[in-house]
Amino acid sequence: MLDVAIIGGGPAGAAAALSLRQLIPEATIAIFDAQRGERWKPGETLSPGVAQLLQSLGCWPAFEKENAALESFGTQAAWGTPELYARDFLYSLRGNGWRLDRSRFDAMLLDCAGTAGVEVRRGTALMDSTKEDGTWRLQLRGAECCARFVIDASGRSARFAMQRGAKPIASDRLAGVFVLFETPHAGDTLIEAAENGWWYSTTVPGKTAVAAWMSDTDCIREMRLKESDCWNALLAQSTHTRRRLRGAVARGVPAIFAAHSQRMSRMGGRGWVTAGDAAMTFDPLSSQGILKALRSGKLASFVAADFLLRGADTHERYTQLAAAEYDEYERAKRMFYSEERRWATAPFWVRRQAAG
Repeated sequence: MLDVAIIGGGPAGAAAALSLRQLIPEATIAIFDAQRGERWKPGETLSPGVAQLLQSLGCWPAFEKENAALESFGTQAAWGTPELYARDFLYSLRGNGWRLDRSRFDAMLLDCAGTAGVEVRRGTALMDSTKEDGTWRLQLRGAECCARFVIDASGRSARFAMQRGAKPIASDRLAGVFVLFETPHAGDTLIEAAENGWWYSTTVPGKTAVAAWMSDTDCIREMRLKESDCWNALLAQSTHTRRRLRGAVARGVPAIFAAHSQRMSRMGGRGWVTAGDAAMTFDPLSSQGILKALRSGKLASFVAADFLLRGADTHERYTQLAAAEYDEYERAKRMFYSEERRWATAPFWVRRQAAG
């Protein structure tokens, strides 16, 4: 019998485990991660303020030792104007951030959790879950377990929450089509608005550049952007993104990842709570995805600790805080998109102006 089962081995799940280990040193905690090994993931920016969180979780020395990040001081943007201008981290964050090798960062967090005495089980995706006599019974790929409390940190799929009847509430249809490049040149994040979306590009450790076209799923499908020729033709129409990638060599074909903003209709119940992307997801423009995941994982651990130590059910307060954070994020997102008015009749921008 586990005290806490954490579904998902990303930043939110690892943060929840590390925080719980501090709150209840004797607790039995396990992370069940659906991934069997490392793979490249989008979301490679750590926004300012994360250093304090990593220090509070006891991970800062490991982060510095891993050397899997490049320091970043802001963003170059061609947004609302064809000219590039310097913009500190969007949504008024302060200080410097980091551009990550995301796979190494996630692995570092899981290693920290393992060192702290948390059991880490890989390749164990959640299949089914039931509750009997106040105990959760989890059926996972290749494993079964019972737990007093469950933290769903399974990402956008929110597997455990969905099995409790929760539904995703999306506010847009944003997705990204990215290509990795080999390049000797370093550089901060660059954002370039265009007629039916915007370009995102940055460099990360390992002489790697990432370029992604961000647009709505129907626009991506109509433009056939999973085809390399179509993606490259669109890149050739850009100005600043094309220039920064001059001489870079593509490492593969375009791949699509979900990037829409959403929150779950339920973020918790008695004996369970969501964390990270299983609770809510942010637009990549915010550069807050990983910071949000770490913070919500830590807050979710407080809900679990209250339940285990006092029998208290504080998930409603957690849900209120998360909902308020999401509402504030949506206001900031609408304000930022409203700054771009050069393509007032293009479907992508019409939708953003209507939402505002």
